Amino acid sequence: MPVLGTMERLRWLDLGHLSASALHQAYQALATLRRAEDPSLLVLASAEPHLSLGASQVAGLELDRDACASSLPIIQRPIGGGLVWVEPAHLNYFLLVTPTAQRRRPEQLLAAIAPIIQAVHAHFGISVELAAEQEFRCRGRRIGSTGAASIGNSLVLAGSYLLHTDWVGFADRVAAPSRGFRATLRQALSASLTSWAEERQIAVPAHTRIKQVWQEQLQTQSWQVMEGALSGAERAAMLQAELEPVDWEGGGRRRVANGIKLRAGAFLTERHWPDGWLRVWTEDGRYRAVESNVLPGEICRALVGMSADSPQHRALFARVLGDAAEHWQRRLHELTVWTDQL
Repeated sequence: MPVLGTMERLRWLDLGHLSASALHQAYQALATLRRAEDPSLLVLASAEPHLSLGASQVAGLELDRDACASSLPIIQRPIGGGLVWVEPAHLNYFLLVTPTAQRRRPEQLLAAIAPIIQAVHAHFGISVELAAEQEFRCRGRRIGSTGAASIGNSLVLAGSYLLHTDWVGFADRVAAPSRGFRATLRQALSASLTSWAEERQIAVPAHTRIKQVWQEQLQTQSWQVMEGALSGAERAAMLQAELEPVDWEGGGRRRVANGIKLRAGAFLTERHWPDGWLRVWTEDGRYRAVESNVLPGEICRALVGMSADSPQHRALFARVLGDAAEHWQRRLHELTVWTDQL
């Protein structure tokens, strides 16, 4: 974001470890108070474990209410994106900037700050790339993702350094049409996402060390980092900030119809009909896995690796299913998700 020969001021605000609600109240209150002429602000904090729903998501559609009952907080955040599993090991960050012609949209802001975030990973031996204008990947697996919103005078970009992860805890709380879906979801999450602990194979650095390296990288890219503390007005605003109530009864539709987004370009869906069910896992325009109690194993195995527009579909279904081919091919087409629908 700073250009050659200039230095942009960045207020660095380390809030330590927060409750689930305090984490989301913090950036909301700070963005509301922040004036357009104020320096950019980077808020960092870890938080108690919780699930965070995107601004347009409905808890009753995305989560298993019984599995979530009395187990951990559910937060409806003002920032877009999908369902997020926040663990204490994650180092969460929120970058608040005044929109300009060069960083008016979230993808512009992320593209500008991405090289610094990549450099922090690289310092610790993890090579990551920016993919799909919203997430960081290591060896094709998501190791960080971002969401954004406009709050007050600020464009807010939120993300996390995923140091450790527990995919089982997340999968057990997602709304699922069957036990088989949960089992495949655990497998799909492990294949589509990764963490520092998995990539490094050695001790994960402490948050304090990551923060130190991040400051150093910012300064090499012409940022003037100014460490600060919360003012009295900011503390009061954080306590008074109101979060949206979690909606368990609302209508609408699920962010991904009949399933969930694993990462950009990867989805898992399942649907049941009176005469059978289908479960489909897609990744980067190809079938990763197809399961069914109706489609023969020959079809399920043959579909793996095929693209959405493969001419082999029709011939395969016709040869194996005969008169039922068009019926089940249409259902497969309707169930399969290739791109994010929002």
